[in-house]
Amino acid sequence: MYDFNEIVGNEQIIKSMKSAVRHSMVSHAYIICGADGCGKGLIAAAFAKTLLCEGSGDTACGKCTSCRTFDGGNNPDVTYIYPTKTKALSVDDVREQITSDVNIKPYSHRYKIYIIPKADTMTVPAQNALLKTLEEPPEYAVFLLLAENTDAFLPTILSRCVTFGIKPLSNDTVKKYLVSKGIANESDAAMFAEYSQGSIGNAVKFVKSEEFNALREKMSAVLRDMGRLSYFDLTEAAKELEAFKDLTDVTDMIYIWYRDVLVYKTTGNESLVIEKDMLGGVKAEAERVSFDGLYAVDGLINETKRQIRQNVNFVFAMEMLFINIKGELSK
Repeated sequence: MYDFNEIVGNEQIIKSMKSAVRHSMVSHAYIICGADGCGKGLIAAAFAKTLLCEGSGDTACGKCTSCRTFDGGNNPDVTYIYPTKTKALSVDDVREQITSDVNIKPYSHRYKIYIIPKADTMTVPAQNALLKTLEEPPEYAVFLLLAENTDAFLPTILSRCVTFGIKPLSNDTVKKYLVSKGIANESDAAMFAEYSQGSIGNAVKFVKSEEFNALREKMSAVLRDMGRLSYFDLTEAAKELEAFKDLTDVTDMIYIWYRDVLVYKTTGNESLVIEKDMLGGVKAEAERVSFDGLYAVDGLINETKRQIRQNVNFVFAMEMLFINIKGELSK
């Protein structure tokens, strides 16, 4: 289930991990950093499984007792650390799940591994509590800290960890994976890859998500009818999108739609359109709007992205985006 051979991309990271296993030069702490859905958890699990494998190779055999218990989620020498009371990992979480346990020797393996998803949510007191262990770790302890933002860590934590940055995959790589595994056909795979932001995990999630496809349909209806919708209609549409804001970056859907419109208006080539199931709407919009309006939309989308990152109210930001797009395309 968790195997280096199943991981697509990030070859240099896998090579470094395999080398550490092969030469018995495993560090006590690693930070595996990358965007949500990039495969941090899969890489961490493959590394942990390999470290505990009873075989002698640099990847898990998948057959020994350790590998089977790991895949079953009940290997006694692997502990996942999660917050118990709040969304952030607190000092109590570190003390109760790590500090009080780390000096107990491994049950049956060379290593005792702690995997910390969303480690960048640790409070400063929690990081300081963990730091005490990282400064003088037992020889068998290995910590795998998964994070989206390394800036959230104290410099003292960073200095005691080997950091691996997960790089997004190319859209072509994601597309080929979806097609080769029979998850999506060529046309759909290209579209889902575009939305995935370089993450196979995201792409697979979107393929299987009825909610994601409902969002696409809702968004396309708004954009397709932008010219005739009233400002009240656009405000209501922005409110409806709030239910989807945690599913994906909604502004990406708007960008891809207008990207398709611009490409088709420029080239007239249907094969270059990403969302081919919406080709009719794309063609009609390309006939209706001007080049100047389409170029202006790109700037509006980027500004809305910036506002949302700065915690501007999502509904307000989307409402203003729709109104501004309508204004630009009506000129």
